[in-house]
Amino acid sequence: MWNKFRLGLFAVLVTIVCCGCSAVQVERQAQEKKQEQFVRRVDLAHVWVTTGQPEAAKPYTILGHLKYTVPFSPDAIDSQKEVDKLKALAYAKWPDKLDAIIDEKESISSDASSVTVSADAIQYASSADREAMHNMNNGLVVSPTAD
Repeated sequence: MWNKFRLGLFAVLVTIVCCGCSAVQVERQAQEKKQEQFVRRVDLAHVWVTTGQPEAAKPYTILGHLKYTVPFSPDAIDSQKEVDKLKALAYAKWPDKLDAIIDEKESISSDASSVTVSADAIQYASSADREAMHNMNNGLVVSPTAD
C-alpha cells in the first residue's frame, strides 16, 4: 500500500515538473518572438527611402536593385505602401546590411494596367553597429562609432 502511494506521489510530481517545464518553454518562445519583432522594427525603422541620392560626402555600396510590379489601383500608388513594400523586399535580401533605399522611381504602364516601382538598396561605409542596436533591451548602451 505504501509503495502504491509513493508511486502515485511520484507520478503527480513528474506531471507537475513536466507542466512547469513546458510553461517555461512557452514563456521562452514568447520572449524570443518578442525579441525578433523588436529587431525587425529597429532594422526597418532606421532604413530611409528617397527618390534622390544620399549626400556625396557619405560613401556607400549598392547592395542591389529592387523592383516590383502590381496591378494599378489607388493602393498601388500610395507612397507609404510603396515605401513599406520596398523596405520589406530589401530587408528580406539584406537584413544585416541595409541602410537606405535610394533612387526610388514609379512608372505606370502605357495601358495604365500596372505600376512598377524600382530603387537601389545601399549600405553606408560607416553604418552603425546593428548588433548593438539589437541588444538595446539587454541593458547595453548603444552608440555608433566615429568611423
